[in-house]
Amino acid sequence: MSKIPKQPEKKQKTKEKYRSDENFAFRSIIISAILGCISFIVSLLFNAEIITVFMNIDLLWTFIDISIKVIAVLLFFLFIITSYANYKELIGKRLNWKELLLLIFFSIGQTLLNPSVFILTLIGIFIILIYLFLIQE
Repeated sequence: MSKIPKQPEKKQKTKEKYRSDENFAFRSIIISAILGCISFIVSLLFNAEIITVFMNIDLLWTFIDISIKVIAVLLFFLFIITSYANYKELIGKRLNWKELLLLIFFSIGQTLLNPSVFILTLIGIFIILIYLFLIQE
C-alpha cells in the first residue's frame, strides 16, 4: 500500500489538535473570569463591610473574618491574572508590567478599609507573583 494518503491525515490531526487546544484555552479563560468575578463579589461584600457576620465577636471570629477577606482578594487576583494572561497568550501577546500593576492596584484597592487585610493581601500577592514567575517557562 501507498503511504501518501497517511500524510494528509496527520496534518488534519494536528490541525484538529490545535483547534481543541484553542477551545480548551478559551474555556479556561471563561471559567477563570467567572471564578474571578465570583471572588470579586465575595471580596466586595466582605471588604466593604456589607456583610458583617464575624465583626468583633471574639479573637477567633476576627481571625476568620480577616482570613475570608484576604482569601477572597487573593483568589480574585489569581483567577483574573490567569484569565487575562491566558487571553493574551491566545492572541499571541505577552502580559506586560503596566497591565500587571493595574491588576495589583485593583486587588489592593479592595482592602483599603482594613490595615491588617491590606498588609496580608499585599504579602499574598507578592507570594503569588513570585510563584508565577518561578513556574514560568
